[in-house]
Amino acid sequence: MSALAADRLSPAPVLVCGLGALGQACLQRLLAFDLPLHGVDLRQPNWRDPELESRLAATLTYGDMRLAHVLRQAGAERASAVLLLSADSTINFEAALQVRLLNPTAEIVVRSTSRLADLGALLEHRLPGVAVVDPILLCADAIATALRPASVQASVEVDGQIIQLLEAPVQDLRQQKKVWLPESPSGSPPVWLSARSPQLNWDPLAPGQTRRHRALAWLRSSIQQRRAWLRARTRLQRWAFALLILLVLVGVRNFSQMGGWKQGVFVTLALLKGEYVDPVNLLLSDTTGMEALSGWLIGGTLFYSLVGTLLTSALVAVILERLLRERLGVERIRLPRRGPAPVLLVEGSALAQRIAQRLRRQQQLVVVRVGPGGSDGSKDKGIVQFEQLEEALQALEGRPVAAVGLLSTDLLANLEAAMALQQRWPEAGVAVLAHDFGAAEPLGELLGGLAVISTVDLVADAVVAAAFGERVEGVLQLQGSHLLIVRYRLEERDNLCGLNICRLENGYGVTGVSLRRPRHHEPILLPPPELVLAAGDQLVVLASAASLRSIELGQPVPPRYRLRIQFRGEVLPERRFQAQQSLARWIGCLPGEVVHLLDGERHLTPPVDREICDLLLEDLRRQGVDCTLSCSNAWEPAPPSP
Repeated sequence: MSALAADRLSPAPVLVCGLGALGQACLQRLLAFDLPLHGVDLRQPNWRDPELESRLAATLTYGDMRLAHVLRQAGAERASAVLLLSADSTINFEAALQVRLLNPTAEIVVRSTSRLADLGALLEHRLPGVAVVDPILLCADAIATALRPASVQASVEVDGQIIQLLEAPVQDLRQQKKVWLPESPSGSPPVWLSARSPQLNWDPLAPGQTRRHRALAWLRSSIQQRRAWLRARTRLQRWAFALLILLVLVGVRNFSQMGGWKQGVFVTLALLKGEYVDPVNLLLSDTTGMEALSGWLIGGTLFYSLVGTLLTSALVAVILERLLRERLGVERIRLPRRGPAPVLLVEGSALAQRIAQRLRRQQQLVVVRVGPGGSDGSKDKGIVQFEQLEEALQALEGRPVAAVGLLSTDLLANLEAAMALQQRWPEAGVAVLAHDFGAAEPLGELLGGLAVISTVDLVADAVVAAAFGERVEGVLQLQGSHLLIVRYRLEERDNLCGLNICRLENGYGVTGVSLRRPRHHEPILLPPPELVLAAGDQLVVLASAASLRSIELGQPVPPRYRLRIQFRGEVLPERRFQAQQSLARWIGCLPGEVVHLLDGERHLTPPVDREICDLLLEDLRRQGVDCTLSCSNAWEPAPPSP
């Protein structure tokens, strides 16, 4: 990100190498930015849009993108950004080195795969201005959102925190934030972000709280976890656990009648460990002889000893099973019998692994994976791995499935398996991955409501954003719009420094999700509107490609709201000073610049954003100032704040 808009308005071209489905999708999005576009391909592309063919007819170069003379002919030496989007990642990496030799300043985007993830990370570290993009892994958030059951709220993970996505007409604005969507269907409810998640890390103590509040919160959380653990057990397991507790209580009460409660605890635990002679001898020491023993004592101790023998045998069996499993590497695959219906993922390799981890962390769903290679080494028992689809279907026999994801690179194989599994589980949601198929949504409607997810459509926006120097961490699909999860690292020259969160969101149409400050260990989730950005901050936003481009150009939408205020003369002088300070704080100017607004006449404040107007309105009314909210274009009172 550059602070100078002139740098972004220069006529330097954008070079796209590899004009397959992804390359052409990126070119279609770059058309809206009115930039010179050049292309390189080994042979005549199979054009999907006649407009692209006519636009690049004069600037298309044929040849190997790894050759210096081909890149020079295509204008790589003066390009502002070079996108290397061949289907062969090895070729893309070789071409990236050649481009960097020819052009030390261009932004380079390299299409990669999970197989070359380590090489990509090293290249990004060694060569500034190089962004390595894996189209498949970028789609993990979008696919995980599509696979969630209807009863589970969508969520996204940012900075190790779980942010929930809610669709509802009315929300608590103090704890939630509305998502800016570039295109939303008419009548669809707004989407809100909520940080109220049980998986969030501990925050510092809020003002007015003590460590007693923290302890009580921890106690409540522990009780909820124990309840969740009990609900996840089978009915037989819960009855067995309750019976064991009952046996301990009854044994302590009865065996303590002769020698006190300590003896009762010792005898009960010894019998439940499987011993018999020693605890019975301890009881006999308190009696005058065998003839004094009652029948219940003989039968009761024998019963407790038999139960203890069974418990000890079960414990030994579990220990031996774990030792053999660690020694021999053989583990029996089991599915949890309780809890929500599982999600089935077929193929997908690294993508399936990432989706499974997201579903577990964000939504606590049991995930059944099908793919070669066995277990991925995850310690999470909620991710179950099978080698073959038949094995997974046999394990899921007679059980409902919440959703099915077909993640193979073969579209026809995915569709065939999807329709077969949809007949097996008609109520389950089915998501199909289509790598290079453009019309994903119409295809899903044609095939009976399948969710067909095209990686080309999702990733093209991320690649274009990376071409402008942004760091894209994921892609979301909400109400037909593609939103990028982008991380900004602010420096002194950045044009975002000095803006508050409200001006950033209203001016550029992005949604601030998380803010990290240099001297704070924990991120600020859903940062408040009045917080001002500074150098050194790390800001994560949800944004469209067009919003990111407007940030690069430094062309925000101006604020539209003002306050019509009148300061009454009978108000105390100290209230006048407080009102002056409030105006200067929320408008963003020096206190002396707002003195004329408090002379007793009716005035209009400078235009600010709606959220700031609401805060200023509440502050001024509390200080005795008459004020109403108005739009800056027409001085009619605006609708009341939600």
